[in-house]
Amino acid sequence: MDRRNLLLLTGAAATAPALSLLLGPAEAAAMTGSSTPSAQLVSRIEAAVRDLRELDDEDGSTAGLDWAGGLWQSTARIIRSAAGETPTTLRLRTAFIELSEQYGWMCFDNNRHPQAQRVYHTGMRLAAETGPDPLVRQATSNLLGSTAYQASWLGQHKEASAILDVATRTARSAGNPPGLTAVLAERALFAAGRRGDTESLQRARDTAHADLQRAGTGEQSPWWAQWLSHAAIDAGTGRAWLASRAPKAAEPYLTRRVETTSPEFPRDRMLAVLDLADAHHQCGDRDRALQLSQTASALGTAVGSQRAHDRLRTLLGALEP
Repeated sequence: MDRRNLLLLTGAAATAPALSLLLGPAEAAAMTGSSTPSAQLVSRIEAAVRDLRELDDEDGSTAGLDWAGGLWQSTARIIRSAAGETPTTLRLRTAFIELSEQYGWMCFDNNRHPQAQRVYHTGMRLAAETGPDPLVRQATSNLLGSTAYQASWLGQHKEASAILDVATRTARSAGNPPGLTAVLAERALFAAGRRGDTESLQRARDTAHADLQRAGTGEQSPWWAQWLSHAAIDAGTGRAWLASRAPKAAEPYLTRRVETTSPEFPRDRMLAVLDLADAHHQCGDRDRALQLSQTASALGTAVGSQRAHDRLRTLLGALEP
């Protein structure tokens, strides 16, 4: 990650930008540079971050939110006490940046937006304080992509564009795997839809498909980028058209998304049904929108996501006679 760009970005946006904020002053002073974490400990942290991602995908963010917060704070303490930038400590820092992306996303999914931003920005600050390392750069670009997604969701379009610009330029100039640049293009696709920029929406869609095609089987992509598929890009295209108030363009993409989303991921399925219901509502088909909303409500009994349930309540409110 380009330290100058990232420091400028986090310096302008961060609300709690330092790991030391997680500790008391005396504790931080006592722990700084005092030990070296073992490779076994770092391996356990890395595995826990992946387990947390799987839990979030399967059950929604609510179930693992407390676990994620505890893991994030305890890992920050270990980093504060770690001496130097060795291969092991670089792995630890990479894991913390990945954890910041996952925990921040879970806070976002629970509508805890200030908390999500603090988590994201703390991960950025650690990246800015870390020497050049390919895995750190990749994890940071993914973190920036999720930060931009939240900014777009909140209507902070200038901030989202600036963050995505830093992430994308850094990822492409550093020769990172195309799976990563495909993820960033998918984030740019959503951001373009939210701000109503349909030309950028179509360019981002084409870029995401092209980068993912170059990625091939995904074996060379980072583990956290392997969720992205051509079907997921099409689903994102539908969401982007819907956000740009073009429901007729969105409807075929959203219909396929409902048909192909696995029941193993109830939150994704609930959000897919809600998006399709919203498209029908915008097209004036209240009966079909209401039917789909009722389906989403039934799915919601197995979904731990404040974002999804708030979306359902908003849509049901709009559909009242």
